[in-house]
Amino acid sequence: MIRQGLKPIIVIINNEGYTIERMIHGENAGYNDIQPWKYTKFLEAFGAKEYANYVVRTREEVDKLFKKGNEFSKANRIQLVELFMPKLDAPRALKITGKMSEMLNAKMAVLDS
Repeated sequence: MIRQGLKPIIVIINNEGYTIERMIHGENAGYNDIQPWKYTKFLEAFGAKEYANYVVRTREEVDKLFKKGNEFSKANRIQLVELFMPKLDAPRALKITGKMSEMLNAKMAVLDS
């Protein structure tokens, strides 16, 4: 993208790990916590000359960023948005599926013993 001069908006959802695994194998399993990355350094590290980084943590910050007429909405350079979400933020369907998988895993463990 950078080499070709493209100007996409890249959105990284940062929930500090693997939410789907938390839903299935337990909220506090240590392997679901990943080493924090410095996502806002990516564009620079890949050699982008004209770029912008944004970090948003609240709904208000998202609304402000996406407000029409601001610098972000011009989309005149490659942009990266790091969007922070709570660790356990997931759609209801995923939470239900996770709970069912967790129950099945527990049942299989009993049968295997």
